[in-house]
Amino acid sequence: MKKIIIALDGEHFPKGAFEFAKYINTQSEILLAGIFLMPVDYSKLLAYTSGVQGAAIMPEWLMKNDDEAVVSRNISLFEQACVAEGMHYRVHRDADMMALSSLVEETRYADLLLVSSELFYKNVEQRQPNYYLEELLKRTECPVMLVPESYTTPSQVILTYDGGESALFAIKHFAYLFPELTSTETLLLTINEEILQELPEYGMLTELLAQHYPNLQLQQLEVEHKKMVTECLAEQPESFIVMGAFSRSMLSALFRKSFAKEIIRDIKMPIFISHK
Repeated sequence: MKKIIIALDGEHFPKGAFEFAKYINTQSEILLAGIFLMPVDYSKLLAYTSGVQGAAIMPEWLMKNDDEAVVSRNISLFEQACVAEGMHYRVHRDADMMALSSLVEETRYADLLLVSSELFYKNVEQRQPNYYLEELLKRTECPVMLVPESYTTPSQVILTYDGGESALFAIKHFAYLFPELTSTETLLLTINEEILQELPEYGMLTELLAQHYPNLQLQQLEVEHKKMVTECLAEQPESFIVMGAFSRSMLSALFRKSFAKEIIRDIKMPIFISHK
């Protein structure tokens, strides 16, 4: 049984992420732990706001000091939803004012973190990925599945590979975590900036992946600009997208933070991110 944690900040209930958890639970039972965070990471808020500026961005319910009531309502919604689905669940209420640090610590003891790609700390910063989501992706100690609110079960898996260590690490971890998803149609999208030049160890890569993804198809994308990758992904049917990004070490030339941000912002599909 996998332990999956789902991040719930403030009054946001990530319906898409919960739908994904429901689906995985029908394939293989999971333990779903709801991580209920303070509506604002006060350490971050106080670090860059003061006086009038700080007051201007604070939501009304925060000014009224309704933190406890907001979190309690979300816990009640989560418990009711889990009971209705007959799902094993736990509630972790992190009252620490340093919300990101609390969530990162939780990831150390989980197989996967579920996060809404649209709602995470939207009350403080609406653009996505915002500061909170970027920091979480860089610091998390387990893989992350970013799920849009309009989640429907995808019909295929897209493995993105640019020859880098993080990309292969993510591809392997997706197979290890979700063997129930690997029998679906799978596209290995190899992304190469050097036209007609084969990526390193391509033969060994396909030999490995064929053992985990029985319906594997190969496609090479010769990249002149990063927008081509986003356009290619957008043209695919609803898919799980697997990518290595936001790693602690040096990123590959293509999968820099700005590129990963573009994918998260523009592609409204579940995105699996894992890094070493």
